[in-house]
Amino acid sequence: MALPITDRDRKQVRELHAEGKSRNEIARTIERSAATVSKIARTEGLTFSGGARVAAATEARSADAAARRELLADEALDGALGQVAKTAGAESARDARDHATAARALTEVHARVAELARQTGTGSSAGSMLDRLADVLIGPTGGDSGEG
Repeated sequence: MALPITDRDRKQVRELHAEGKSRNEIARTIERSAATVSKIARTEGLTFSGGARVAAATEARSADAAARRELLADEALDGALGQVAKTAGAESARDARDHATAARALTEVHARVAELARQTGTGSSAGSMLDRLADVLIGPTGGDSGEG
């Protein structure tokens, strides 16, 4: 029975592919079959034609995705701060609650995107203080703890 594909396998395939390694080189390096490497590559949107050109394109796509994630995290945090400011000037308790709910949802988006950046090693350290604050306020996963 074949071993299940792990997140570590996926990460190694992405990294080695970005270095321009062939399917067979990757298979030997991670000690998996070429078919398994092909399967991982397919699910990750990677191809093995074009060698170094593909590696450069993959690296550029990864960098672009990391930059967009960082922008999304920043915009979510800015939006949350805006909602908090609106809470103070709300005309009714319902409006205040709605703004607070929106602020929490945006803070959770920020925390989840920041956590993804930490896990993939693509985030900047500039947001780390704010990330830790969000972790304290809403928990590291951004979800409810079941209390309340």
